[in-house]
Amino acid sequence: MFIRKKQKKDTATGKSYFSFQLVESIRTERGPRQRILLNLGQLDLQEEEYKLLADRIEEIVTKQGRLFECPKKIESLAQSYASQLINNLSKPSTNEKPTATIPDYVTIDLNSFSHAKARTVGTEHLLLETAKRMKIPEILKALNFSEKQVKVALASIIARAAFPSSERATYSRLIGQSGLGELLQINFETLSLNQLYKISDQLLKNKPELEQHISQSQKEMHGVTDTIILYDLTNTYFEGNNSGNSKSKHGVSKEKRSDCPLVTLGLVLNQSGFLIRSAFLPGNISEPKTLKEAVTALGSKDDLLKPTIAMDAGIATEENLNWLIENNYTYVVSSRSKKAPAEPSGEVTLVGKDVKNPVKLQESYSADGKEKWLHCNSPAKEAKASEMKTSFSKRFELDMERARSALSKPQGTKKFHKVLERIGRIKEKHRAIASCYNVEVTPSEDGEFVREITWDRITDKFDSKLSGTYYLRSNLIDNSAQELWELYHSMQVVENAFRFMKSSLGMRPVYHQKEGRVDGHLWITILAYSLIQDILFRLKSKGINFTWETLRTHFNSRVRVTSQAKNQEKKVLHFRSTTEAEMFHLQIYEALEYPSAILNSKKVLV
Repeated sequence: MFIRKKQKKDTATGKSYFSFQLVESIRTERGPRQRILLNLGQLDLQEEEYKLLADRIEEIVTKQGRLFECPKKIESLAQSYASQLINNLSKPSTNEKPTATIPDYVTIDLNSFSHAKARTVGTEHLLLETAKRMKIPEILKALNFSEKQVKVALASIIARAAFPSSERATYSRLIGQSGLGELLQINFETLSLNQLYKISDQLLKNKPELEQHISQSQKEMHGVTDTIILYDLTNTYFEGNNSGNSKSKHGVSKEKRSDCPLVTLGLVLNQSGFLIRSAFLPGNISEPKTLKEAVTALGSKDDLLKPTIAMDAGIATEENLNWLIENNYTYVVSSRSKKAPAEPSGEVTLVGKDVKNPVKLQESYSADGKEKWLHCNSPAKEAKASEMKTSFSKRFELDMERARSALSKPQGTKKFHKVLERIGRIKEKHRAIASCYNVEVTPSEDGEFVREITWDRITDKFDSKLSGTYYLRSNLIDNSAQELWELYHSMQVVENAFRFMKSSLGMRPVYHQKEGRVDGHLWITILAYSLIQDILFRLKSKGINFTWETLRTHFNSRVRVTSQAKNQEKKVLHFRSTTEAEMFHLQIYEALEYPSAILNSKKVLV
């Protein structure tokens, strides 16, 4: 083998450039000829290094030993080109199908037997089949994505679900660990990291069309309707100051990372957990202000069949509830108020999965009779609240005791203004319970020092703090208490979605600095979630309740691997195949109606 340098001209610019080819000499009936084995593109090497690269490629392909190590750059290029060469020369095996009857025997030297280039394909295949089922490739083509761009877009989405990480880590994984390139028939080693970033931009640009397609396809495939709309917000934090992003703002971090700039994700799902709408908002946005925009985007205000809106107390302001009523929406929400408009009356309804400690529901109505209130008392929540209050109060009183004992110590804080500062910090540290205490600081006669610190618990406040009682309110006055409670608790679907995106899909932290790239990162996470939700929903309908982490762990055991061995003529057989599906895999394939075979086996004798 040798490398041939060939001059070419760019027809668009008219500029000349050099391209390189891996070539071998062969004997033919018409005499010696040269055969092009592989187009190498442009090489950033010195001319004296061409022979070293060609020799190293041949050594890898034919499994020849080497006395001296190659420079790292040469070795890396040689491994990549050797892999491409073997793939190009490979032909489907004659016994690739279980029904094949023609034997294909090869005599090999067992001492030369080895395996190479193991790549995971199980999880990737599962997600790719789901993307095809949801017709993601078709909608991308309709949005003017080229064939190559469709493959890169699918890779970006599937990679986020299969091995969640940043785009940079995804790029590395696609090249060195995943067989997604083989499944999509694209060589990621020939792509740059920048192409992943650009496809993120393109997916974000077409967000409305993709969102509508996903929402509609899920309705058609699963027969679900948007009778209940779940709306909620969460935020995620950045690494870096993110000064180039107008949405990057400091706010209340749900991950307790208020030291970092934040961006907010608004998500609208239906009761089955399928995507309807999403929005990327500033990190300091007020939750109540987002409702009108989110609900208005769902459809025309003249629609006759409008969904019921479920949301938590953070968004359920009186202004928002009045707006929903004016626009003929029904709702069930958690009340911001700690008191109901009237005392409960009538029978108690028991709900919940815990038979020993069910949630107790009682009804009451607003003064005008247009709103039903549910008085919900949860023994489990009350026990947890009691435990939390005991823990909080112990910590608060311990810090207060330390402040008081410092008054009698030689180096302790005694000055009046310093003591007040210390108590202020204690109250801020324990703000969840500090309001349930009266604290008094007695100054010395001259007012410069503190003579005594005392505190006592406000019983009424302490008892009502973090209680097991909460209130739901709804304008669905004809629905039973149990129906309303179950409607509201469907909010767990969107809460679980947020938790899943953050913990299992790498949504946090965000490493990008540009606004478009940040939004693109979040959007790809939502697209990956949509694929996974489709899989989990269909499995659940068949009585299979595995988590995505369990599925991903099991399916990562299916890999694509190349077996290598020398035959009697000292030629090397390269046989690439996929590991067999096991019982767990077959159970999932059958439930999803997916094929268990992943790619045909290939072989080449070099």
